[in-house]
Formats: sequence, structure tokens, C-alpha cells
Amino acid sequence: MLRDTALKYIEDNKNNVIDLLKTITEIPAPTGDEVKRSEFIENYLENAGAVGVYRDNAGNVVYPYDIRPGKHNAVMIAHMDTVFKKDTHLEVTERDGRLLCPGIGDDTANLVCLLLLAAFAAKEKPSIRCGIFFVFGTCEEGLGNLKGSRRFMEEHVDKVSHFWAFDLYYRKIYTDVVGSIRYRIKINTVGGHSYLNFGNPNAIYVASQIINDLYKMKPTEDDQYTYNVGTIAGGNTVNSIAEQASFTMEFRTGDPQVMQKCDQAIHDIVKRYKPLTTGLSMELLGQRPCSQGVPEESEEKMIARARESIRSIIGIDPEESIASTDCNIPLSMGVPAICFGLCDGALLHTEEEWIWKESVSKGLRLLFHLCYKYYFDED
Repeated sequence: MLRDTALKYIEDNKNNVIDLLKTITEIPAPTGDEVKRSEFIENYLENAGAVGVYRDNAGNVVYPYDIRPGKHNAVMIAHMDTVFKKDTHLEVTERDGRLLCPGIGDDTANLVCLLLLAAFAAKEKPSIRCGIFFVFGTCEEGLGNLKGSRRFMEEHVDKVSHFWAFDLYYRKIYTDVVGSIRYRIKINTVGGHSYLNFGNPNAIYVASQIINDLYKMKPTEDDQYTYNVGTIAGGNTVNSIAEQASFTMEFRTGDPQVMQKCDQAIHDIVKRYKPLTTGLSMELLGQRPCSQGVPEESEEKMIARARESIRSIIGIDPEESIASTDCNIPLSMGVPAICFGLCDGALLHTEEEWIWKESVSKGLRLLFHLCYKYYFDED
């Protein structure tokens, strides 16, 4: 299926793909501060001959390749950001066939494969059945709230027929998404001295009661969801009645109607405790939408294409799963989208993260197989 030109390009870049992976992995890119990586990627594409590369208002690097009028264009996206702070030590090391470094698999290996494909398109200018937006995205992780994917789709939804996200590992295809809603809840009370003002409302107590009521919620077979309190802070000293406290929490579900119920539930819980406070607020930290109105036939076609390419190149039958990825945004707009990875490894989101070195070259072949079977060479 791969043409001679592509096979030669993959072989010529057998070492370059690892060198490029090491270089980009060692460029810090915490969510919301991806500028150094975006500069590198933009320059790399332009040096490869890409025309029309730009950075949008969300910081995405976008290379529009042979874009067609109307909804006759695909999106291929990999995110630049990682979950790690800017001062995290980033040095790629090699051990027992593994490459180790924070962020190397999520999502830098996938990013590098997509970058090499985009550079190939810029250099060789293959004919193509539909246009492709190559997107190197921002703010996919955590409280980045899918800013890059969200902004791109808001601006281009009328041009996009389907959407590929390259993230995580190639052993799974993420065929659906988990939505989420996240809040920071802040409580203020009068407080006072622990002895002299005993009996005054305590902000930490109020926070604990809200959390307790939250954890009394019971998902059912019909209404499936999860919840979590992730951080909590408050008070001043052991001998002071806490006059302030706050905590962060989230709900996750794949059903937009269940998400509405969960959202209403936490608002109702918080409202019950307002009389004990001098101030109680809910700050929306992030909202990742669920899938809605996606044509089933189009989605199934994408899944079949991904599965066929993974079977052909990797030699495995990937599992189907769900996750929260850049696909949340197009799927919430009714645009078919799936996610799968172009590498294999483990321990993502930890400083011990690693991938198999040989998996990156396999991932590059996998990506080229997908493109040559379904996009390149319209003759």
C-alpha cells in the first residue's frame, strides 16, 4: 500500500524520527505555555517547504494542505502540551529498548510522527482525495480545557468532514469520549477564635459537609457517572475557626443529559449550605462536552479504517475504549472523530513515563499506511 517515495522517506527518517523526538521532548511545554514547541514546529514545517503555515489565536500551529471548499477536509491533530511544569527536568534517556522522559509518549511521539507526515506532504506534494488540516494543538491537558481543539473547530467546523486525534498508544482506539465539568467551590464564614467564638460556622466544616453530600451520590445503570474531589485547602491556624476554605471537584460521564443532572445536583448541594456562610461561590474551571448527533455510519467507517491500518502495520487487533481527548470538541458538534496512538509505552502523566523506541518507527508507518490507503494518490 505504501508507495516507493513514502517507503524511502520513512527509511531515510529512521534515525531522524528518534533525534527529532528527543529534541522536541526536551522542549518544555506545560499546558498554556507551548510557545517554544510551536516555534520549533512552525520553523520545521517552513524549512520543509510548507506554504501557509500559521499560528491561530489559541496558539495552534496549523498547516492547511490542499483545503477544499465546503465540508471536504479532514483534521489530523496531535497536542503539543504536557502535564508537567516548566521546571521539570527533561532529558531523554535510553534503557533496555525504552526511551524515558516525562511527556515522551503523551503526546510527543505522536506529535513527531504527524510532523514528519506534514513535512512529507510539503516536500512531495502528493495528490489527495480531500484536504487535510495538520494541527499541532495547545491546551489539551487538564485545565487547558481543550482550548486548541475548541478554537480550531469553532473557526473551521463548516470545512471539516472528520477528525483524527493522535494521542496515547496504538493498542486502543478511542471511539467515544468522556465529558467532564469541573468547579472550584469557595466558602467564607465569620470564623473567629477557637475557644472564645466556639460555635461560629467553620468554613472547613461547611466544605466537608458539601463533600460528604457529594459522595452520597450513587450512579445507576441508567445514569452512569463518576465524581472526584481533587484538592482542598483552608483555614489559618489550629486555634482559629476557619473563615475560608476551597476545594476542586469534577464530574465525568459520556451522556450529556446525565451531565446536566450532575451539574444540577452539585448546585443544589451547595445551595443548601449557603445560610451557614458569608459567601459561597462556584467557579467553573473547565467543561469538556460529550458526543452528540454524530452520524453512526461515518463514525464506524473511521473506526474500521483505524483498525485495518493498525492490524496491517502493528499486527494487533486494537481494543475499543473511551477517553477525554481533543475529539470531545468535534464529536460535540456532530463531526465524526476518533483517537488512537502512534507509539507504545506506559506510565504517562508520571516522571517515569516511557515508550518502546521501536514503536515510534512503527507508528510512523502506521500513519503513512492510513494516509496512502484513504487519502493520498487519488489515481
